[in-house]
Amino acid sequence: MAELSRGQKRAEVILRAKQAFQQGMSASSFISEMKEQGLSYRRTDMLADFRSVNELERKADAFRFVRKDYYPTERSMAQVEWSLEKEFMYKLKVQSQTEPGGEITERFVNITSDSPLTPQQVEEQAEEMIKRQSPKKQKEVIGITGWTALHRAI
Repeated sequence: MAELSRGQKRAEVILRAKQAFQQGMSASSFISEMKEQGLSYRRTDMLADFRSVNELERKADAFRFVRKDYYPTERSMAQVEWSLEKEFMYKLKVQSQTEPGGEITERFVNITSDSPLTPQQVEEQAEEMIKRQSPKKQKEVIGITGWTALHRAI
C-alpha cells in the first residue's frame, strides 16, 4: 500500500475523529490509536482537529433553531481551527423533488461569507446560487433549511 501524504492522513483522521467523539473517546487515546495505525502528524494539529470535530459535532444542527431574522450566537456556531476560504461557513439542507408525489431527495450545500449572516440571508444566498448554477433544478427545490454554522477561529 502506498504511503499517504500528510493531507490524506489528516483527512482520514478528521473522519475518524467524528466516530471517536460519538464513542466518547478522549483526545489522548484517539491520538494514540491513530499513531498505532500510522495516521499521525504533528500532535498540536491533531489536537486542534479533534477539538474542531468535537465542537462541530456538539453544535451540528443548532443553527436550524436560530430565528430566521437573528444572527447566530457563539452557542449555535461551531468554532473550528481549519483554514476555511472565508471566516464563516454555513451548511444548508436542500430538499428537492423531481416530480409531484415523487421521492424527496436531500443534499447539503455550503455558503461562505466574510461576515455573519442570519438564517434567512443564508437561505436567500443558497436560492441565488441554485438559480445561477442550475436554473432547471430550481423548480425542483421544495425546501432549504440552515443546518450548521461554522466560524473560523483565528
